[in-house]
Amino acid sequence: MSSDEKTVLMPRPESVAVGTQLSGTYQLDQRIASGGMGEVFRGHNIHTQDSVAIKIVLPEFARDAKILALFRKEASVLKHLAHEAIVRYEIFTIDQGIGRPYLAMEFVDGMSLADMFKRGPMAPEDARKLLFRLASGLAAAHEAGIVHRDLS
Repeated sequence: MSSDEKTVLMPRPESVAVGTQLSGTYQLDQRIASGGMGEVFRGHNIHTQDSVAIKIVLPEFARDAKILALFRKEASVLKHLAHEAIVRYEIFTIDQGIGRPYLAMEFVDGMSLADMFKRGPMAPEDARKLLFRLASGLAAAHEAGIVHRDLS
């Protein structure tokens, strides 16, 4: 049996709450967002106090081999990309306590693009700087053979 198959046969995933510790290293501080496959928390490394973003697979997908493969691919992609517009990867693992895979990465404090666009039109110079930064990050990803559909 491969390690992927062993992972798929984990016990039933439990719900996760603010204050939960993962792998004896990270603590969840605040739920930031939920998406189709996972939820994102602001957390911190309990040893260094560094802030991190933690993306945790939703309970209903925690034993889904396809979803696990997508998370592994995302971790691998982030591990090999270095660009100021792309978050830095820390770790991908499965917390046995909650029975769910998670990805810890750099926490970027600030407004999401969605919230920024809700505020109305940007000043032309601000829009130019933002577009240049996004295009530069996308170019780095594309040069590595990666196409990403979620810009935030």
